[in-house]
Parts: sequence; C-alpha cells; structure tokens
Amino acid sequence: MNLVNILIIVGAVIFILALWIIVGVRHLKYLRLSAENQWDTVDAKIRKRHDLIPLFVEFFKTHISGQDVLIEGLIAERSIASKEYAPSANKMVYEHDISATLGKIFNIAKTNPESFKDTVFLEVKSQMVDVFDGARSDLKKYNETIRTYNAHRDFVILKPISRIFGYGVLNIFDI
Repeated sequence: MNLVNILIIVGAVIFILALWIIVGVRHLKYLRLSAENQWDTVDAKIRKRHDLIPLFVEFFKTHISGQDVLIEGLIAERSIASKEYAPSANKMVYEHDISATLGKIFNIAKTNPESFKDTVFLEVKSQMVDVFDGARSDLKKYNETIRTYNAHRDFVILKPISRIFGYGVLNIFDI
C-alpha cells in the first residue's frame, strides 16, 4: 500500500467518525429539545391550575367555615410549587401535595349544598378538571418523549456520544 491509499483510508475513517458524532449529537439534541418543549406545555397547564386556586380559596372563605388550616396549606403549597419550574422530584412532590389538598377540598365541597348552587364554584371546578385532564394528557406525551430520549441515549451507537457531550438521563414526571 502506498501513502495515498493510507491517507484515503484514514480520511474516510475520520469522515465517518465526524459524521457519526454530528448526526448523534443533533439527534440527541433534537430529542432533548422536544422533551423541553413538551415540558413547557405541561408547565403551562400546571400554572393555569395554580391560577385557579385563588378562586377556590375565595369560595371556601365565603361559603365554608372551619377549614382555615386546609386553605392556608393550599396557599402555602401553591406558593412553593409556583417557584419550581423544572420537572424535578421536588416539583413532583409539590404538585402531589396540591392535588391531595384539592381532593380534600372537592370532598368537603360535595358535602356542602351551597357548592352545588354557586355557579362560580362549579365553573372553576369544571375548568380545574379540564386543565388537570389536559395536563395529564400532555404529561403522558412528555413522559413518552423522555422514555424515547433515554432509550436512544442508551443505545449502543449513541451511548459514547451521550457520555462525551453530557446528555444525561431525564426523569419522568407525574402529577
């Protein structure tokens, strides 16, 4: 073999490695951006749910007495949860706490006859349920995107690229 053939082979190997790295990085970047965009959609719905909470608080202060601890807890949970933006374990705990407290409020409202007469409460409850169902639907898409990203990240061909360029594991989220 002469020097020209060796240079052609080395050049081809370098070209293939460069192409592999470029395509792998772009693919992982696309999947991660897709997950971030999906999270933005979920987060917008979660924020809308947070925006509806003051209307529940207003109803409870007006129509149902003796639930100050529950109301104060909901306000505190909302305040803490609204400061978290990323889909972290803390955010998931905060959202679970809000969901549990809202469940208690719904149960108390079921026993109060005034709640069935108050159109504002019924409208807010309907909006809250719609927003929550929409968030759950978007969350399924987000989690599916995360699973796809993690599977591709761990694929044999992309694993070295994900380690070198810092494409870490992303965690699923549940509310």
